[in-house]
Amino acid sequence: MPSHTALPIARRVPIADPLGALRALSGIPGPFLLHSALEDDRARWSFFGADPFSLVRGGDYAGGIAAFRRLARRVTEDDTHAGLVPFTGGVVGYWSYDFGRRLERLRAEPGAQAAIDDLGLPDFVLGFYDVVGVFDHGTRETWLFSSGLPFEGSKRADHAARRLDRFEWLLERGPTGRVGALQGGVMMRDALPADASMGGATTTLRAASNFRPDDYQRAIERVKEHIRSGDIFQANLSQRWTLPLASPEPEVTALALHEALARVSPAPYAAFLGCGDHAIASASPERFLERRGSRIETRPIKGTRPRHPDPAEDAKLRAELLASVKDRAENIMIVDVLRNDLGRVCEMGSIETPELCALESFPHVFHLTSTVTGRVAAGRDAFDALEACFPGGSITGAPKIRAMELLDAIEPHRRHLYTGSIGYVDWRGDADWNIAIRTAIVTRSAIHFSAGGGITADSDADAEYEETLHKAEGLRLALSELAGSVELEPSAVHSG
Repeated sequence: MPSHTALPIARRVPIADPLGALRALSGIPGPFLLHSALEDDRARWSFFGADPFSLVRGGDYAGGIAAFRRLARRVTEDDTHAGLVPFTGGVVGYWSYDFGRRLERLRAEPGAQAAIDDLGLPDFVLGFYDVVGVFDHGTRETWLFSSGLPFEGSKRADHAARRLDRFEWLLERGPTGRVGALQGGVMMRDALPADASMGGATTTLRAASNFRPDDYQRAIERVKEHIRSGDIFQANLSQRWTLPLASPEPEVTALALHEALARVSPAPYAAFLGCGDHAIASASPERFLERRGSRIETRPIKGTRPRHPDPAEDAKLRAELLASVKDRAENIMIVDVLRNDLGRVCEMGSIETPELCALESFPHVFHLTSTVTGRVAAGRDAFDALEACFPGGSITGAPKIRAMELLDAIEPHRRHLYTGSIGYVDWRGDADWNIAIRTAIVTRSAIHFSAGGGITADSDADAEYEETLHKAEGLRLALSELAGSVELEPSAVHSG
């Protein structure tokens, strides 16, 4: 890939690991890594960056998107890298599940208390990045791209060159301060609760759920009652665990957690986001939406079985999932939801399902995954597509809006980022977002993470509860690697 004098400027840098690049940029505002941690044919690229020239945290979403569209109009004609690299600059951030309240009006359930917003975090965070690093897992090469935005004319080219020099220096300098300790792994001794006794691998910390097991099972029965009455066909019920800690630097803790996740639970749509007062570590296996030119794709997951260390048992669980009528029906229902959502922004007759209920293997679970594609209609951009489909049907239910209303009345707390999306929109209009599952939110006082499963008329309450534990296993193991031992503990507070 040759260097170019046209914008954006591109330069190859000697970085052999995207995690190393992230460590070098930590401590600078707005660090991110969109990480293809599961290196196979499902994902080729990782992207990293820091120091956005603009940052929008909640508030005026429409104004932020309008600003992006104005900047993007400057880039399209002179971008010489189109088709070579998927993402060379643009917006990176997250859209929380609760961002969906901006898009859809949810009716309150009579006599029910709505889920509590106890985190108080912004419902979206978007950074505008003029410099982006790209790691190619196929060639093991790393490139920096610098667009020079938001400047115009000759100032833009000069700014692009200066910014490229600065980022190259930061990467060559490497990690500094406390972040440097992460290269060999870190025990989160200074972030643990004050009463935690540190004893290396013998330390046991407890992440408390916002459901007791019997409360969760009663919640499943409430969902099934609505299914039997014809109100919904399915709903994705979740529980949330909270591990208290005292961390004045959430980004440091989240970076340690992200690195541990990359080791114990690698995923094709993993992500790290540093947002100042909170940070995100994600090991998501699920793509929400990808746009390339006029083509758009979604890959919903529905159907899960745990992996087993014994090959014979592992094969048995794999076969059981493939043969499951319930899981297949659940997957097909969500495919129908997403076909309908894509139909709001795609050309008529263009929506197809090239893959239905295919089995995918991950370190801790098997999943059934389908693929739905379409051609985006003229005049519709990536943000239109996100708003038409958000939040993803695989983590809400069917019909989607009614399922969301019921979940808001049944789940104790608002989900925030869990089952929202993390990803990017390139200046050229291409985009890629995950579904934010297997994802932890790190604040100055706690780590929060959730897991859920689709409830249908045939759901077994005990099995559904166990499925949430299987899905949380990767995060539990990653936290245990950092803090000695972490157990998932039922709530002693919530009573349904």
